[in-house]
Amino acid sequence: MLAAASRLFVADGYGSTTLQGVADEAGVAVQTIYAVFGNKRALLEQLLDVAIAGDDERVAVNDREWMEPVFSAPTAGERLQAYAAVVRRIQERAGDLFGVLESAASIDSELVELAQMTEGRRRTGAGSVIESVLSVGRIRPGLDVERATDLLWMLNGSAVFRHLVRRAGWSPDEYEQWLATAMVEQLLDPAVND
Repeated sequence: MLAAASRLFVADGYGSTTLQGVADEAGVAVQTIYAVFGNKRALLEQLLDVAIAGDDERVAVNDREWMEPVFSAPTAGERLQAYAAVVRRIQERAGDLFGVLESAASIDSELVELAQMTEGRRRTGAGSVIESVLSVGRIRPGLDVERATDLLWMLNGSAVFRHLVRRAGWSPDEYEQWLATAMVEQLLDPAVND
């Protein structure tokens, strides 16, 4: 059901996708969609959660095995390189859905709160990465923690991924390498970090 919803939301947009359409695409009765998710907003929220995490386990993103190098690599540069790989992983699964949510929230007041919550979580995540980086290195002179968090929050955004990979045709490998380089160059003090 989630895969069917993802295909339809991305292809047709949130507003044009109906729960009946999702049910038809998934090969289930529409009552099943209502029983499992309740409504279309809840379906999109669940879909985003699963796409970000990669599964439906109730484990916070920062507690997942694939996040471990972001908090344990020996240098600040290596932590940001590990984070670029994580961002790529998340964006490949959820980037288009973030775009769906952003577009839908601009015309559907029921989705504004979900969009704000999603962005808030993303910024909080960026802040935890900055804290991790600061535990082993230093940020650029002139940056404070808030500004560094803002920059990382912008760099890890789905709009950047969609622009470079979906529109400009970059490969995910090219995107990840550029992102790692941009994070290191924009955030780290070159005098003390690699």
